[in-house]
Amino acid sequence: MSEHTLKDGRTLILRDPALSDAQEMIDYLKVVGGETDFLLADENGIEGLTLEGEQSWIESTLAAANTKMFVGTINNEIVLVCDVRAAMRSRLAHVGGIAITIKRAYWHLGIGSIAMQAMIDFARSTNFLRTLSLEVREGNDRAIALYKHFDFVEVGRHKARINVRGTYYDEILMDLDLTQPE
Repeated sequence: MSEHTLKDGRTLILRDPALSDAQEMIDYLKVVGGETDFLLADENGIEGLTLEGEQSWIESTLAAANTKMFVGTINNEIVLVCDVRAAMRSRLAHVGGIAITIKRAYWHLGIGSIAMQAMIDFARSTNFLRTLSLEVREGNDRAIALYKHFDFVEVGRHKARINVRGTYYDEILMDLDLTQPE
């Protein structure tokens, strides 16, 4: 667990998820999915996700050596969920995919930078992960700027991969080479 002072003076607590967080995390996904078109989830959250499924996801995350999930809270409210998730297959296990979501009311407070640094620090601490990889929807300029600030580079695109209400967007693929000096 770590505490971080935000731009507005409030304190963000960054911690591991607990099984008791599962229902709030399901509800959180519905909220953040309904707040922006930049996520793959929408106001329905993740289709078919159950309380038992979320608890299982949390358990598997806590048990994996090359995977880490962070929950960020302000005044005991979940405002951030992010993770580094490496493949179980040995040929891909050195690559960690990352994901980050933040409630809209907490945008522009520095939470994204805190989360990115925590995920990068975790990845480097494994002494195993060599690359962090992410996907971002074109047009999500603030997120792309954040990723570039942390030295992620565009490595490719999936053309017209994401469909939001009949409009197709490219999915931009970005990587961070962890073998390079900080």
